[in-house]
Amino acid sequence: MNDKEKLITETMGYVVTLARQYHSELLDGDDLVSEGSIGLIKAAEKYDASRGKPFVTFAAPYIRRSIEAAISRLESDANVRSTDESLPVGSRNNYTLLNVLEDVNAVKADQQVEADALADDLIQAIHVLNEREQSVVSRYYGVGAERMTMAEIGNLLGLKRERVRQIRDVAVRKLRKAARKER
Repeated sequence: MNDKEKLITETMGYVVTLARQYHSELLDGDDLVSEGSIGLIKAAEKYDASRGKPFVTFAAPYIRRSIEAAISRLESDANVRSTDESLPVGSRNNYTLLNVLEDVNAVKADQQVEADALADDLIQAIHVLNEREQSVVSRYYGVGAERMTMAEIGNLLGLKRERVRQIRDVAVRKLRKAARKER
């Protein structure tokens, strides 16, 4: 291990201590230590032991500057980004942040197609069920009726929630059996 590596290794604990003094919404503790380590490496490259100054004292401003610069850079980047700005920043393509932001409340196209297909299959197969089973299944799965919980269906039909579950399970088994016969 050369002198620079030894200085860096022996001073890493100090980097951790300094990094704990900072707080950032955008950088966690490990990231702050990593940024401080970059400053430590720069200090080790410039350190001259013949001047008589302890390495820790010499390195502290480099470590602090590196951490503070990273926090400042990320905070200014986070505050400046526009959703219609090209990505990567400065490019001339039409790809923006809006292209990658997900609307968690929007129904996914494939989910809707699949749900519609299942609903159509269920409507075609529901004739194998008796009237009460049809009522429970259509309400529970929201096919041809508003989707309801077992408790709500039970209140509507004058049944306990557990009985609604039993009726649903029997109906689902009948539908599966009918589906196997059609294959």
